[in-house]
Amino acid sequence: MQTTVYADGINNITMLEGIVRFDLINITQTDKDSRTVKTVGSVAMSVPALLRTYTELSGVLNKLIEQGVVKKTETQPSEPVQAPVQAAAQARGTTASGSDGAVIEPLRLS
Repeated sequence: MQTTVYADGINNITMLEGIVRFDLINITQTDKDSRTVKTVGSVAMSVPALLRTYTELSGVLNKLIEQGVVKKTETQPSEPVQAPVQAAAQARGTTASGSDGAVIEPLRLS
C-alpha cells in the first residue's frame, strides 16, 4: 500500500552515519500574524539517494521556470515567504538560497 502525504515544506534536516533525515511539515495560518507547523511525516535516505532526489527536483524546478510558473531572480523578493527551514538558516547566519545566490520567487496568484 502506498500513502500520499501533502507537505508544505521540510524541517529538522539532520545527517547521522550517512543517512539524511528530515520532517515533512504542514503550515496552517491560525490568524493574521500567527502560523502553526505540524509534522506530518519523516523521510530518511542515503546521501546518494539525496543527490538523485536533488537532481530530479532541480529538473522539475527548471521546467517550472521555463514554463513561467515560477520566476528565478537574482535578488530577494520584497516579501519573501519563509518556511521554517529558511527562517532557521537565517537565524544561523546561513542562506537557504542556491549556491549561485539565486532565489526562486513564489508564484503569486493575486
